Amino acid sequence: MIIRRRMIKSFLLLSVLFIAAGCNKNSVNIYKLSPEEQFEYALKYYEKGDYYRAKTSLSVIVLNNPGNIIVEKAQFYLAETYYQNKEYVLAIQEYLKLIRSLPQSEFVDDSEFKIAMCYYKLSPNYALDQEYTQKAITHFQQFIENHPQSELIVKANAILGECWEKLAKKEFKTGELYRKMGYFDSAVISFDQLLQDYPESSFVPEAIFWKGVCYLEMKKYDEARESFTKLVEQYPDTNLSEKALKKIGEIEVESNGKEE
Repeated sequence: MIIRRRMIKSFLLLSVLFIAAGCNKNSVNIYKLSPEEQFEYALKYYEKGDYYRAKTSLSVIVLNNPGNIIVEKAQFYLAETYYQNKEYVLAIQEYLKLIRSLPQSEFVDDSEFKIAMCYYKLSPNYALDQEYTQKAITHFQQFIENHPQSELIVKANAILGECWEKLAKKEFKTGELYRKMGYFDSAVISFDQLLQDYPESSFVPEAIFWKGVCYLEMKKYDEARESFTKLVEQYPDTNLSEKALKKIGEIEVESNGKEE
């Protein structure tokens, strides 16, 4: 039954190609082409940006030539047609087919990278659900671990950094929202979460500063002083460091006033 369905699907795809080819005076009879020639035929459409025709041709090759080495290239470029057409969920499925069915393929590393890229492309604005961002991080980390010598490592690390930064921004904005609403305890929890999970983020100095401000609002002077001091010591060249010094001065005045 499976073989029969595959044959029917293959026949339909070939029919579409034949009809499409018939509309072109310079077309060739794809039925008479070898698998290698069919691949070259499909690749021409791919390079022209005609991803629909390329996809149809590549699908025929994959279905009709199990065991042929050309399937390796055809499957990868089939996934690429979906990627180039911004059909990222479908592209992921096609890249996974190559990885699972042809684990020794020379295209496995590129496919793993592209899966990570698909999730990165699907990743929405920081304020929305970050499931795809998390998946992008997971797949970029796997790619880096599996292919440390790849020429794509630099790009993978750069995009991985962008993904971490987006998650850090989401956590920072959550803390900022709580702070503005007067929920200082909740704000401190968010800022602490950021500092713990994203210690390399550009939002770290701000998180430390506003964490100190929240403690100050709650009149927890020792905790506030600790945060501001940490900021001054670790980020002395930032504008926030100057503000932190002023806050420390305010705390000292407040503390001395209480002692008197």
